[in-house]
Amino acid sequence: MTPLIDALNVRAVHAYERRDASALPGLRSLGAVMALHGIAENGGLVGGGVENVFFSDDLRSIEDAVEGYRWLGLSDVAELVTRAREEYLRFRPTGWEELSETDASLWDQLDSAYSAIAPSERLEAAVAAHLHEIAPELLPS
Repeated sequence: MTPLIDALNVRAVHAYERRDASALPGLRSLGAVMALHGIAENGGLVGGGVENVFFSDDLRSIEDAVEGYRWLGLSDVAELVTRAREEYLRFRPTGWEELSETDASLWDQLDSAYSAIAPSERLEAAVAAHLHEIAPELLPS
């Protein structure tokens, strides 16, 4: 992670998961992004992010993350996450199907693409640009 993301991560994820109406909408949006991003960084976008969400029966959280990425100006990441969700539902509609060699290769490509376009440093720059809508108390005076 990066310093700004580290400072906001837990607070943002909690605000999102608890649907905390007292938190700024930007903080909740960041929480949706960070909830997916943290899993994707550790286990890959498809197997870590999408598959874990699929088995938790909360596909809405992927849609929330996609909206959050778009709000942060990371539409390419939003599109990749959307594609990963669609592909996962195609090649594992119940979550238990064996992958073809082609689909296993696509899984790896989607994971690699996420790592390439969604590093924490890029996310931090997007958060910094929206900090006044996420956590204005952290802005330099």
